Amino acid sequence: MFHSKVTFYLVLILAGLIVFSSSENNQAANPKVDPTQVILRSIQPAEGPQLEIRIGHLVCKTKELNFQRKEGPEYNVQPVGGKVQVKSDKQRIVSQQMEYSLPWLTGER
Repeated sequence: MFHSKVTFYLVLILAGLIVFSSSENNQAANPKVDPTQVILRSIQPAEGPQLEIRIGHLVCKTKELNFQRKEGPEYNVQPVGGKVQVKSDKQRIVSQQMEYSLPWLTGER
């Protein structure tokens, strides 16, 4: 009787370890990505500095980005010195990485 209980608990512990370790690996391989978050970063490929735009799992690369929210000012986004520069008529912001909400960028708030 004692032998079967020990075997049962060992199998139960082993099954728990397998389940938890595989779920941890799945979380690491597929991190949660917010599809409404826009991330702008400066990257340095062989072609020269570029702007990396991430929206969810979509990744685009370009040298420059221009956007305008409804009737507001036009913004110009460029990689400058390894950082992202967002420039309009009234302001200039420089940062390692910029994050925006997609509804804010499209004016859908």
